[in-house]
Amino acid sequence: MPFLTLSQAPHLLPVIAGWYFDTWGCHMPGATLEDEQQRLEVFLHDNELPVLLMAMHNDQPIAAAQLKFHERTERPERLHWLGGVYVCPAHRGKELASGLIAALMEIAQGHGAREVFLQTERDDGGLYAQLGWEPLERRKHRTGVQVRIMRRVLPLRK
Repeated sequence: MPFLTLSQAPHLLPVIAGWYFDTWGCHMPGATLEDEQQRLEVFLHDNELPVLLMAMHNDQPIAAAQLKFHERTERPERLHWLGGVYVCPAHRGKELASGLIAALMEIAQGHGAREVFLQTERDDGGLYAQLGWEPLERRKHRTGVQVRIMRRVLPLRK
């Protein structure tokens, strides 16, 4: 399955923004779809972080995930974050999320990242625990939902 960065297909930004807004953004008081589209503009560049990676099928995105900076600001030393992992309902269960995450971890390593963090509503870590992420702490998200903060230490490149 081919992966593209958002910068390689910027015309797909409204599609990805719609997924994110309908899944997460609509729970933020006062947030709009336009806000989500503007937030994603940071991914419209090449060969640097942050990066938004999409899985494609028949020239359409079917999954997306992000490698970004400072998802949570209370711990500024936690620089690199995985986020925005989304798979269209019709394509779930096909290991697309795992593939995107693996590709993003390769990109993170290529940029010298030694560890990557994430937040998930699943207290047990769900897929992330299966992929080797370790739980660190529970925190309240700005929406009021409790999230589990997790970390993955990346091996040194040889």
